[in-house]
Amino acid sequence: MNRIIRCCLLMLVAVGALLALSPDPFAADHKVQVVATLPNLGSIAAAIGGVRIDVTVIASGTQDAHFVDPKPSFIVKLKSADLLIVNGLDLEIGWVPPLVQGARNGRILAGGPGYVDASTGVPVVEIPTSLSRSEGDVHPYGNPHYLTDPLNAVNVAGTIAEALKRADPAGAAAYDEGRKAFVKRLYEAMFGKELADLAGGAKLAREAAAGSLDAFLAGTQVGGVPLRSRLGGWLGAMQAVKGRPIVTYHKDFSYFAARFGLKVVDYVEPKPGIQPSAKHLEELTERLKAGDASVILTRPYVEHRSTDLLAERTGAKVVILPLEVGGLAQATDYFALFDQVTARITGAFATAGGGR
Repeated sequence: MNRIIRCCLLMLVAVGALLALSPDPFAADHKVQVVATLPNLGSIAAAIGGVRIDVTVIASGTQDAHFVDPKPSFIVKLKSADLLIVNGLDLEIGWVPPLVQGARNGRILAGGPGYVDASTGVPVVEIPTSLSRSEGDVHPYGNPHYLTDPLNAVNVAGTIAEALKRADPAGAAAYDEGRKAFVKRLYEAMFGKELADLAGGAKLAREAAAGSLDAFLAGTQVGGVPLRSRLGGWLGAMQAVKGRPIVTYHKDFSYFAARFGLKVVDYVEPKPGIQPSAKHLEELTERLKAGDASVILTRPYVEHRSTDLLAERTGAKVVILPLEVGGLAQATDYFALFDQVTARITGAFATAGGGR
């Protein structure tokens, strides 16, 4: 009996030694299974997690994120998920809860260790002071389209990185490096690499968040030349149209307009989620004819009859813009998405009338 016990102890010691010498078992045998509700979230997660994670995205870039059919195939994906990343702010309220309930995966229930609300810590705009169905499809927690401002992705990247570290502690260093690389690339894309290197991307982002970036760039010199002359990237490209008025179909470009200095003067929808009446279109026609705006921004998945009519009546330029990765074939990741959006907007203004 003693000999058997000694043999068992020796085997346990040998197994322990092998485990100690083997590579990280999580990385070798199990990648973190991440399910993201929306393509932008999936793109950011993939950039941070790299080879240590597998990412599945539920909605496509050409779907309205408010209305996604909760298909049984999505439940299968959620059953084995380590993390579920949601946009939050009730954007997916109509379809995520039934999917999560059907999956019977305690990790990804709201409040569970694998449930990740990407809106945590994001400065939210347009929070209603009162709730009434007469105001249309109002989001009670504020405008959920916060990732149309690229700088909000910095916060989202931090939230996702921390969630990955909790799910896979052995990969903590890799996720920290992935987040840093994503944020560095984002600052360079936003401000231009030269300016980000000179002033520091984090400093520029803080000035932008405080609304003092213009003053900082104008008042800070390098070699006797104001930093403004070094501004590049998406923000530099959009300087040509800063302050210009636009009409948008829905309140989904509020964050984008605020970040890049566009002025939203009206909406094709009279109220969120309500299709325009003939009277509202007549009023918009008069505003556009009067020069209040010359560019209309809309999305791929809404009706185009109204915007086509406005363009025909007034000569306004209609720009169909994706909100999510995959909304256009060229929008292959979060960076390519904003390459497309900024190029299409500046191109539209270059061929449109002035707008007051």
